[in-house]
Amino acid sequence: MNFEKHLKSQFLVAIAYIVIGVIALIALVILLISGKLNGKLSGIIGGLTFGFLPLGIGLLLDYYRVKRNPEKWKKEIELKNEERNIFLRNKSGYEAFGIMSFLMLGLWGVNIWVNISSSLVFPVLLGMMSISYFTILTINAKRY
Repeated sequence: MNFEKHLKSQFLVAIAYIVIGVIALIALVILLISGKLNGKLSGIIGGLTFGFLPLGIGLLLDYYRVKRNPEKWKKEIELKNEERNIFLRNKSGYEAFGIMSFLMLGLWGVNIWVNISSSLVFPVLLGMMSISYFTILTINAKRY
């Protein structure tokens, strides 16, 4: 991908995320002041605000970091596309998916006997997916 084109698209995406986050923050403040903020609505608007705004700011900071040192970025892209790294990411993703499939099957079985709230299960599954992927990636990096 062209370096300048990538930087421009990253900048535009960062600005779009920041704009969405600011709009959600303004809506959150208005609803909070008016007293019309209920449980589900606060979760949705709070999630939009605290998801999009920091992500946009992080992308914008990354944009300026890459723009200052383009040679370092090009080396990172070369390393990212190296055959060994692609193999490790793919293998780790497959193994983490397999582990998570068995974990979800086990939680489904437990849910038959004990009613487990999905609002508790999904964050645990998401966290376990990340932990299992990075753990397996570390193990595979040492193994291969």
